[in-house]
Amino acid sequence: MAAPDPTTIGRYEVVSRLGLGGMGSLYLAKDPKIGRLLAIKLVRQEFDTPDARQRFAREAQSAGTLRHPNIVTIFDVDEHEGLPFIAMEYIDGETLGEIVKRKALMPVTKKLSWVEDLCGGLAYAHRQGVIHRDIKPANLMVDTEGSLKILDFGLARRDASKFTQSHIIIGTPNYMSPEQIRGVNIDTRSDIFSVGALLYEVLTYKEAFPGAVHQTMHKILHEEPEPLDVYVPALDPAVQRILDRAL
Repeated sequence: MAAPDPTTIGRYEVVSRLGLGGMGSLYLAKDPKIGRLLAIKLVRQEFDTPDARQRFAREAQSAGTLRHPNIVTIFDVDEHEGLPFIAMEYIDGETLGEIVKRKALMPVTKKLSWVEDLCGGLAYAHRQGVIHRDIKPANLMVDTEGSLKILDFGLARRDASKFTQSHIIIGTPNYMSPEQIRGVNIDTRSDIFSVGALLYEVLTYKEAFPGAVHQTMHKILHEEPEPLDVYVPALDPAVQRILDRAL
């Protein structure tokens, strides 16, 4: 039987559980000292491994010093009953993945504004020496005001000389750059490739590189997605040129 949700995490009062991630649970909580609502990511007992702890530490170190309106703010890092947690800004809204999944009726200008927000946040992170390495719709939140924020820096790297280890594949297959797939050293252009794949999906509601893992990887390495105007006939040709440059 699953363990009951905690009523407190550290000094924070749990309001409700927001969801489950790959290795942790996400809670809506309140800081009793100032009354602020925040989101808390807590490692689940069954996933408390050195790898999970390393990923949490990486996220805290990579995103903790970033201050930008399009990047989620980290407030605190600690442990609760021996399990690590991250307390961060609570964003009232939905992920871009959820928006894409329900094929929300949105003007192209709004979709492009989300990608602009993403590029603004990523450009700032890149200037600080941080490469995200896992840009995808599920890691982007659109708030109730329509602004986008970048989440989950768990795969990020801060030191440009150590962004990845050769022959180790890190990321989400449908959005990986060719360099990520090959497991070679990457730089900021790897994130730009992922933005291109995401731009295609946001505009068309179809993945740029669909399929199972190996099929997707083959397409990224050897094929081009169908032109945007197949799905968005009245689109400004300049957007296709931007997509081509990103990919």
